[in-house]
Amino acid sequence: MLFARRHKPSLAERIQRTILPQGGWPRTLRYFGKRVMRISASPHAVGAGFAAGAAASMTPFIGFHFLLSFLFAFLVRGNMLAAALGTAIGNPITFPLIWFSTFEVGNWTLALFGREVRDRNAEELTHGLLHRSFSDIWPMLKPMIVGSVPLGIIAFVIGYVVVSTATRGFQRARRERMTVRRRALHDNRDGS
Repeated sequence: MLFARRHKPSLAERIQRTILPQGGWPRTLRYFGKRVMRISASPHAVGAGFAAGAAASMTPFIGFHFLLSFLFAFLVRGNMLAAALGTAIGNPITFPLIWFSTFEVGNWTLALFGREVRDRNAEELTHGLLHRSFSDIWPMLKPMIVGSVPLGIIAFVIGYVVVSTATRGFQRARRERMTVRRRALHDNRDGS
């Protein structure tokens, strides 16, 4: 193969690169941000798509986040690629916090309406979602579904405002750079 590695990295090396990227987390996050900004769509479409992905990540439906993000993006006329990138908000590092938050917000919301709430710790919550049958996890899943609605709305609003504003600025600066290059090229042709 033309670009294949001579020595394939071991499993330990791949895990290490996943946890600690070669260029560091700031470089990785900058690359991810530029990847989102360079999507050729309107700032609204990019922002709405990313926000749809972030909102879908607040749901407890692991394995369906891409499908949910595409559905949400379709409903708000967002970009599908941006929606897929927005689901990165939900990852193995953030899922325990998201699950605990949705569970607590859901319990609080259900208590407001006079429903019985269950107290769970984060370890039991995470283990229960991954290793039990549906009938066993429904008492945990119900508050999480209820709690994911307000948290998803918050994630959508924040994601939309931040990403659409940043995309608008990035695209404006890019257009200005292109205009300057065209003028310089045009001036060089006229001068020679």
